[in-house]
Amino acid sequence: MINKVILVGRLGADAEVKQTSKGDSMANLSLATNKKFKDDEKTTWHKIVVFDPRIADNMGKYAKKGTMLYVEGEIETRSYKDASGNQRYVTEVVVPRFSGVVRMVSPKDSGGAAHAPSNEGSDDFKEQF
Repeated sequence: MINKVILVGRLGADAEVKQTSKGDSMANLSLATNKKFKDDEKTTWHKIVVFDPRIADNMGKYAKKGTMLYVEGEIETRSYKDASGNQRYVTEVVVPRFSGVVRMVSPKDSGGAAHAPSNEGSDDFKEQF
């Protein structure tokens, strides 16, 4: 079975980088994707969680509100109890530690689909986080 999501959208806020209990970096972000209709446009917001410390650290440095990103991850739904004891559910796109991809899309690419990213050890943040 396959659980894979590919999104290209813009950040609604700067990436929020936190430390896990083991001291590794992780990032939370809110990504907007748009669908245009004849006379209207619909925006869908996606919660993204990045567990790869290298990607998370670089996102904290370079991914700011409005940045266009290409994201590959997996959909996960989890539940929790809020402060009032009510059961809540949240669906997120999780970018796993070793197999996820987050890549900045340059302005010249914004008119069309993002080119396919590579996970081959690039340290250039402009090419891949």
